[in-house]
Amino acid sequence: MIKKGNELNFADKKMSLIIQGSPGVGKTTIAQSAPKVLTIDADNGMCRVKPQHRQDASICTTFDEVKADIEAAKGQYETIVIDTGGALIEMMKQYVVDNPKEFKGGAKATGGISLQGFGFVKTLWNDFTSDLRRNFNVIVLFHESAERNGDDGTFYQIVCEGSTRNTVYQSADLAARLFINNGQRYLGFTPTEQYSAKACFGISGLVQVPELKDGQPNDFLTKLFAKVRQNLEEESKSLNKDQEEYKEVMEAVKRICEGITSIESVPGAFDAFNGMEHVLTSKKEGMAMIKKRLAEIGVKWDKANNTWVPVDAK
Repeated sequence: MIKKGNELNFADKKMSLIIQGSPGVGKTTIAQSAPKVLTIDADNGMCRVKPQHRQDASICTTFDEVKADIEAAKGQYETIVIDTGGALIEMMKQYVVDNPKEFKGGAKATGGISLQGFGFVKTLWNDFTSDLRRNFNVIVLFHESAERNGDDGTFYQIVCEGSTRNTVYQSADLAARLFINNGQRYLGFTPTEQYSAKACFGISGLVQVPELKDGQPNDFLTKLFAKVRQNLEEESKSLNKDQEEYKEVMEAVKRICEGITSIESVPGAFDAFNGMEHVLTSKKEGMAMIKKRLAEIGVKWDKANNTWVPVDAK
């Protein structure tokens, strides 16, 4: 179905977020703050979350178990957390090796996954996360490793084996690095020379993550997602307002064109047109309408004499 630009409204969009960070920085805890969470605890991270902040978890050791729990979660949860993406990829690698009929050539003869098998894992990841995004908000957590960045310092890269590392960011709406600076935690949504990130929907730069106190609700990401949807709603309203104003301007231009019936009426028509407040593409399109009207009545601009003359004038 094709829709006009002003008909598009993404205020109810499901969110897709990547969070990377070093062990112990609080990735799993902050992920629990999303709305109605089920965590795929592939990396045994839930045991480090304070009991009062724990949400439901899928304790799985195989990719088959993960798939079964995701099917059961549809309609029951709003957000799926993958903790961590790297650990889930390890499950997918074993799944490819354990199913040689389905993934022919995916395992080495000597054991372990083959180069072709990594291609299967990449496809599994894309298909699995695409299905998740159709049904849930999706938060993927990644550990990070510190790598040398030439002579400029350190670059913090997600821990993710194979070419899948190059694709995980593509489908994410937002991606951030969780880190501590001077005792305060931040999510960095804008790429820097030290880490990759992804800003969108009015969320960018450094966002401070408040420290949780006893009895305080863990709702940081719920509020962040609500802010994203508010931004999308406001963008949609702004576009609709511009579209309405555009229609009004173009109706006025149409009336100006209808009033161009002779050479004498042309200067006044241009004065009216140039005095209007134009919206979106109204000025360009309106000028094209006026030029077409001038051609219809046989009027052109005489540059040498700085005046309007009939087309057949010499």
